[in-house]
Amino acid sequence: MELKDVIFKRRSIRKFKNKEVPKETLIDIVKHALLAPSGRNSRPVELVIVTDKELIAKIQSTRPGAFGFLQTAPVCIVVTANKESSTWQEDASIVATYIQLLAVDYGLASCWGHAYNRSHEGKAVDIEIKNLVRIPENYNVLCVIGLGYPDEVKEPHNLTEVEERKIHWERW
Repeated sequence: MELKDVIFKRRSIRKFKNKEVPKETLIDIVKHALLAPSGRNSRPVELVIVTDKELIAKIQSTRPGAFGFLQTAPVCIVVTANKESSTWQEDASIVATYIQLLAVDYGLASCWGHAYNRSHEGKAVDIEIKNLVRIPENYNVLCVIGLGYPDEVKEPHNLTEVEERKIHWERW
């Protein structure tokens, strides 16, 4: 599939089929995603792949409304990065985006759930997730990505959605 087609097809899917994603597919996706660019090529991002339904449910409970898509997701990828990197958020965002684009190429769907600087019932979501999946202290959690085979259909994007007034040449 061409990259342009992947971009058109990628949509946030919040309902997944009850179908396991092959481990080999997950490994291939995360390995390719970790080739994403990073500040000074420091590669501060590390990923936690979660397939245990009980653990996914616990992660969902850290932010039940926003993470509702995890209720049916057979896979949750926790995107983390070493907080000592001055570009950890940007680097983790690029890796997370690569994961979502790569998922499309495998016939999978995804949804991003932001964790960093979010709270639920007075608790920091990222810290709760960090504790659940035993992430080291010097790492931050940016987001969780629900991944699986889509159980809903959304029309692909197209270029008519782009507001050309948002494109500037030389100066704003």
